[in-house]
Amino acid sequence: MLTTTVLRIHLKMLVLLVMTGIPIIANAQLLPACPTVFNTNVDPRRSLMVTEVDVINNAISLGEVMDKLALDSGIQNLDRDQLWAQWWDTQNPGPGLGSGSNCNDHIDTNGMATLNGFPLDCPRNEGSEISHNPFDPDQPGFYYPIALINRLDLAPEDGTNCGEYRVIFARDPEAGEGRNLLIFEAVMPNPNPGCGIDGCRAIATFWARLSRVIDPQIRARMLHDFYFRGLPAAGVEPVIHAQHFSPGSGQIRTNQFMSGSNAQIWQLREFKLALIPGEAGAENELLFVPVSTKGTPWGGLFDQGSGHALTTSFMRHFMTQLDELDEDRITKISNAVPRQYNSGQSTEAPFSESDYPIHFDPNGAFANAIQVRLDRLNSTLTSEDVVRRARTQNCAGCHQLSNNDNIGDGLVWPASLGFVHVHEQVTENINGTEHFVLSPALLEEFLPHRERVFEAYLREDCQPCRRSLTRSGRSFDIPEMSPVFFPSDLSIPLGAWIEDLDAELKASWPNDTLGGPTPTH
Repeated sequence: MLTTTVLRIHLKMLVLLVMTGIPIIANAQLLPACPTVFNTNVDPRRSLMVTEVDVINNAISLGEVMDKLALDSGIQNLDRDQLWAQWWDTQNPGPGLGSGSNCNDHIDTNGMATLNGFPLDCPRNEGSEISHNPFDPDQPGFYYPIALINRLDLAPEDGTNCGEYRVIFARDPEAGEGRNLLIFEAVMPNPNPGCGIDGCRAIATFWARLSRVIDPQIRARMLHDFYFRGLPAAGVEPVIHAQHFSPGSGQIRTNQFMSGSNAQIWQLREFKLALIPGEAGAENELLFVPVSTKGTPWGGLFDQGSGHALTTSFMRHFMTQLDELDEDRITKISNAVPRQYNSGQSTEAPFSESDYPIHFDPNGAFANAIQVRLDRLNSTLTSEDVVRRARTQNCAGCHQLSNNDNIGDGLVWPASLGFVHVHEQVTENINGTEHFVLSPALLEEFLPHRERVFEAYLREDCQPCRRSLTRSGRSFDIPEMSPVFFPSDLSIPLGAWIEDLDAELKASWPNDTLGGPTPTH
């Protein structure tokens, strides 16, 4: 096994192998002004959270997304069907299809499956998706889009990147076999990093202008071009590019409900795309790699009696997060979790690894230490309040377990729609058009916050800076996706290797975003 020092050296070397995503430029000039936004008051249902059925159905499809990812890989003859099958084979025990990860690749001393060293349900019913066609609307198991999302609020304050731009797909409920949702969360490179956060103005202007476009067909075309072509004149890359879901960038998350021969409960999981070089001249592989679910420490780490080797170090780290958890607004609460503490799954059920109050002893030494620290902060919270607040920051908490939970200081965590925040089976009429329904949490807390952040950014004065100009002002070259070096003889799981690289590449990112402390959700 590699020592920690050697591993760090390897990771630093790998930074040089991963493309930054900055467009190739022909020249640069000093520009005095940013793109003009004539009205900084936006419609959040057009410029932040697009759920209008006619718009999103005409803007994007899962088939086009998967085709683009396969193309970005540069792998000859790789198609969307192969990529889809490999993705969902991660939910099956090995040997499976023989490509990529399987859920029992790593087992504990009791022979039980693990991910990141913590228990993992294996198999999952979603593994049956390898035999379904998700791209044909006439076939059972079809996936359709339900939301396109602007998360400029996630951009670091220094403009390290321009935030996340997302698309959610849902499985056709009429197909039976339960529900399944996919969310692609692309981190967009700053096209003009020398301008800092002002380099993201072109992206913000694009989304703001959607509020003023009446015709839904025109908005659909604009969104389609943004997701698949970018904004070439401004050097903005397309949202859908394999590099934008790779180490040092975004991720893909799943919201899994599917029924089958095995009884199972709702669960959230997370994946990275990685281009793995083939051995001895063999062709590269583009893989969906299961990784830990962020902001989701394994619940047993809250229990002093769990016996896990990481319990003490986790508790020590948790004490450093009390300031961030002791906030007076829902949207300011945060909980930074180093990856070594994260579970490989986030489960809805009470008493699960995501239900922290169940694992926490309010009368134990850990609770006492938390309370002493809170008292020193002059906080009115109790140790139990803080643990409940930590639960709101994990996937299952935000989606279900923390619904309407009293989290201290008069705050009540807002409700989801029962496991989801965009309901794929329920629509409503808004100003004569059909929209998928949003959760109270989005409508009452998170979307108004994102709107305030977005409009504040639009109103800020833009400082002159040296801005990149693309070739002819119309097109640019997107760097090819780079392989992630992974030595075949290394005794570390692929997912852990990918996560270590991801952390290394993001080590310099600021903790604060335009929307405040970096959130999990």
